[in-house]
Amino acid sequence: MTKRNQGFSLVELSVALLILSLLTVFVAKVFKFDADATAPRKEARNQRALQESIDAYLRVNLYLPCPDIDGDGREDRQMLSGVSVCRAREGLLPFLDFNSPGTDAWGHSYYYRVHQRAQSAAYVNQACQPASVFGSQGVRGLEDLWLCPSSNNFYCADISGSSNCNDVCDEACTNTLDPRPQPFAHIDSSYLAPYFHLNTPPYGTRTGAFNLNVYDPNGVKVEEGVVAVVISWGANGDAVNSVSCGGVSSEELENCDSDRDFVYFPSGKGKDYLQWITVNQAKMALIKRHAFE
Repeated sequence: MTKRNQGFSLVELSVALLILSLLTVFVAKVFKFDADATAPRKEARNQRALQESIDAYLRVNLYLPCPDIDGDGREDRQMLSGVSVCRAREGLLPFLDFNSPGTDAWGHSYYYRVHQRAQSAAYVNQACQPASVFGSQGVRGLEDLWLCPSSNNFYCADISGSSNCNDVCDEACTNTLDPRPQPFAHIDSSYLAPYFHLNTPPYGTRTGAFNLNVYDPNGVKVEEGVVAVVISWGANGDAVNSVSCGGVSSEELENCDSDRDFVYFPSGKGKDYLQWITVNQAKMALIKRHAFE
């Protein structure tokens, strides 16, 4: 082989490598474009599946799980004064409990925020507290749950306040009967879910205390009886989360500032994907459960 032939072969090799590099870049861009185009549609499907998983969990267990704070995919609880409470009000989605994917369409973990009183043994098992949707173990409390003997109706009412059961009852209301099922009360003092009741706020004009609020991008309140939210941070989820909110829109900032207000984007495109759970969803799960028993 002559030197000229050797040189020509090197030139050919260089040209081939250049073409291969250009093709690699082109293919990478095509795949990225395809991923950017299909990820929102995939996440929309994920959101629908997640809602179904949440409803199924509620029907089976009659309570909601707490946030996952150690990253193992399971809820994290602790016992306080004999009551099972959440270790934290925010963390990761307990996807193994929900039997749902652990990451969104962009491969990022879902954020999960719950009612702050789910951390308190004083509230999580009280029938008239929205946080009781997270009650799973321990003695239950009646607090402001009252029975009108003449109508046999229960009311979540503060007898000492403006919302008074006696105002709508012909007889004095009583606070001694617990209408919730007590499957093991005849064996020992332990109770199982549900800890909430069909009269758990929101009910009538009572919304309950410290609920989460969901707004649309125009600031109009969409829902105020929320006890938990699940968030996919969308395409920028690698940079946006509950502890890193730099360089985001004011709407996205509202979702990662750890307060009780969240913004829902109907299309989700270029923004966060928000799924929320209300006390009324828990009540529907309770009704459906009893309908098939």
